[in-house]
Amino acid sequence: MTLTEVLVSAVILGISTQVGLQGWTRTAQAAAAADQLDQQLTQLEQRLLITRRVLAKAPVVHPHCRFDGDAVDAALSAIPMAPAITETVEDDRSTDGLWLTVAHGPVQRRQLLTPAGLGHCRAEVP
Repeated sequence: MTLTEVLVSAVILGISTQVGLQGWTRTAQAAAAADQLDQQLTQLEQRLLITRRVLAKAPVVHPHCRFDGDAVDAALSAIPMAPAITETVEDDRSTDGLWLTVAHGPVQRRQLLTPAGLGHCRAEVP
């Protein structure tokens, strides 16, 4: 091998090594971001599940199968909140329900909760 061939081979080896390392670095960063997103989604799903269970067991409904706003606020304030998670509750007059929105950074989940859906309303028997 001549000196020129050795130098060209060394340059090609250096470039391919650098490109390979950049690819692995990007792959590792993407995997870390996917893990973080998965953890955020898990925390949001757990928060939704806890909130549904608390509202299903708490006396938060009027006799006419409508939410009592003060009772809902009291039940939700009793649940410990992770510092990174935010939660908002909005009335939905068209369904007599509540829109529960939980967010963790840019990721958010929204769910409609109704008294009947939580098992608070008795089925009417003819």
